[in-house]
Amino acid sequence: MAQKLKISVRKVLQALFTLVVATCCIVAVISASKIESNKTLSKVEVQIKSQRLYHFVEEQQIIDEAITNRNIDIMHVPVSKVDLKSMEQVLKADPWVADAQLYIDNNLVLHMLITQRIPIARLFDRTGNSYYMDKTLNTMPLSDNFKYYTSVVTNVPVLGADTQSLWLKKQIYAMVHSIQNDTFWNAQVSQIIVDSDYSFELVPVLGDQRIIFGDTSRMAEKFSNVHSFYKNVLNRIGWDKYETLDLRFKGQVVASPALPYKGPVDKGIGDLDWVKMIEATEARKDSVEASKTSGKGKPEAVANKKDVKPSGKEKEKPGASANASKPGAKPTADAHKREVKKEEKREVKKEVNKDVKDAHPAKTEVKAAQPVKKESKGEQKDKKEPIKPEQRPKEIDKKTGKYIYQEHK
Repeated sequence: MAQKLKISVRKVLQALFTLVVATCCIVAVISASKIESNKTLSKVEVQIKSQRLYHFVEEQQIIDEAITNRNIDIMHVPVSKVDLKSMEQVLKADPWVADAQLYIDNNLVLHMLITQRIPIARLFDRTGNSYYMDKTLNTMPLSDNFKYYTSVVTNVPVLGADTQSLWLKKQIYAMVHSIQNDTFWNAQVSQIIVDSDYSFELVPVLGDQRIIFGDTSRMAEKFSNVHSFYKNVLNRIGWDKYETLDLRFKGQVVASPALPYKGPVDKGIGDLDWVKMIEATEARKDSVEASKTSGKGKPEAVANKKDVKPSGKEKEKPGASANASKPGAKPTADAHKREVKKEEKREVKKEVNKDVKDAHPAKTEVKAAQPVKKESKGEQKDKKEPIKPEQRPKEIDKKTGKYIYQEHK
């Protein structure tokens, strides 16, 4: 005989209750989502990365490209019908936009997160076109809204999407990146030239040399060699001595002199250490820019203790005062130099006075040749002029010690 199945009423009721509650929750969620999807946006916010330093892309430009130019009334369109993907694709098509992320939060605010491209070099190709390139090897056209000064690369062949063009872009980026990371070379190199064999030449700011750099291999060694050549050779013999500096050979700098050559006329300028001056100037600029960006940097000191000129109140050296006080002391080297300079000044004054007398002999002769006319007493009375206060006889007041003119008596 078949066994009878025992059905629990309690379990049946629990299953029915669970089913009803789940159905109600699903219905509530669906209805809530429909209500939310029918709502419209409350606000649009655009956030551009590194906008404080660079202004290649503006907020209004992003809104125009994603919304206004597409004739979308974004503030009156339901949230469910806002096509975020198409808006992102439109923004990423902008050559100055590296990345774009769009989303809508619970407060119905549309957020646009934009990353702009930062150029590292300006390229001039052989056809005359000019454009920028960023670190991702993407090119950006010039803009009339801004001007950005960066490294200049000239004589670049027309670049395309082939493998050779991509390889040359990598070489240019490596060269520019190495120069910009060095304070001295960032200030010294004004232009990078691409030769026909895809090697590089550098045009310096100081000096008229052509620096043949070659390819991008051993870049650190090449820059170190020419830097040592600047400090140890050009600072001593002059910056116009050599016309070409070739760095392509390992461990050496091949310098070709410029003919004819004339040494520096001004010895003071020839003795200056231009390398140290450039490095010190660029380091000072970097410190000022760092203090401005951080807002916490302290101003640089006006002068070092060594550079401060001694005031008149400072104590004299004991040796100098002792030598000056002794009657039989021998004159020091400084005292002898001062005496020699005084004698030279006296001789110069004598020569100048002598030249003046020689230049005007006629005047002295005329004055000497003129006879002195004696006037009678009547003529002297008629020609008498009022005596000036300076010509009147003076007396000294015994109490005050001042001069007393006759007219004041």
